[in-house]
Amino acid sequence: MQTMSFSVAPLDQGMSFKAKAYQSLRQAITQMDIYGGPSEIRLDERQLCEALGVSRTPVREAMALLEQEGFIRSMPRRGIFVVRKTKAVI
Repeated sequence: MQTMSFSVAPLDQGMSFKAKAYQSLRQAITQMDIYGGPSEIRLDERQLCEALGVSRTPVREAMALLEQEGFIRSMPRRGIFVVRKTKAVI
């Protein structure tokens, strides 16, 4: 299992932290090479919080929206993984 590191910019103060985190994470997921390696891409919540400069709550709320849209899936006691879809499907 591979933990993927990707670049996200700290958030500005214009929108809610949840909306900014959602927008930033969605953009990062759609731009990453999800087929570059054979293993699943696991997202590290703590690393994302540090990169975005926000607490865990906005990141968790953003991830809940991303899961509803099918970008990620949460597996209890395993973690959060990026769903492998083509850009056309997304």
